[in-house]
Amino acid sequence: MTESSRPEFHSLSTVNNGYCTTLDKLSLGTIDQDHSSDGVTKNLIYVVLVASGSFNPPTLVHLRMFELAKDALSLEGYYVIGGYMSPVNDAYKKRAKQSSFLRTLTVLARIQNCLLESGLISRESLRVMLVCGSDLLESFSIPGAWICEQVRSICRDYKVVCIRREGKDVEKIVSSDDILYENKDNIKIVDELIPNQINSTRVRECISRGLSVKYLTSDEVIDYIRKSIYTQATHDPQCNQNLAIF
Repeated sequence: MTESSRPEFHSLSTVNNGYCTTLDKLSLGTIDQDHSSDGVTKNLIYVVLVASGSFNPPTLVHLRMFELAKDALSLEGYYVIGGYMSPVNDAYKKRAKQSSFLRTLTVLARIQNCLLESGLISRESLRVMLVCGSDLLESFSIPGAWICEQVRSICRDYKVVCIRREGKDVEKIVSSDDILYENKDNIKIVDELIPNQINSTRVRECISRGLSVKYLTSDEVIDYIRKSIYTQATHDPQCNQNLAIF
């Protein structure tokens, strides 16, 4: 895959009320090239990756997950045509309620249905996969955090690409949970050759201390945070100290 044809990964801001309208940034042009003369796709499996979480704020590590997953899947013969970041709703408070987590399965289903209804990819050629860190995979086994049948459906009907965080025994996480173990063949574990300890919690801590977060997240995110802080500062003088991060 050349650099110019690399798939794009973007926010899932247009999947609302059951409709997905953002398909233009996916590498769909490559699918046309892979059709035979009778209009049937060749024996290729096209993958769309989906990450779900608070992204509060999104960091470069979140984006890096997609690249790591893409590289690992490409080595297995899959063709990744793009990905989506799907933030959980405002009810999420570090450890989301079930109603928030339910949306993950809904989003996976909506994206799959959207692509199938477009007629661009056949059901046999499409895979929608959840990409996540090992902390989210581990949360699958936390009692009350997820509904068991939802976890089973995510692992069975889709596929999970788990990026191992340093120090996490992902194999033990899988083997210790009945649902994850019964679907272990659908859980792809990817090691990161260059470990990175950036996470949203640490970025928020930097912001709260008035430290710079440049190069920890994208400039667009920094601009958004800056505008939010300026807005808050008009109502709360204590927010002014955080303006130094920019």
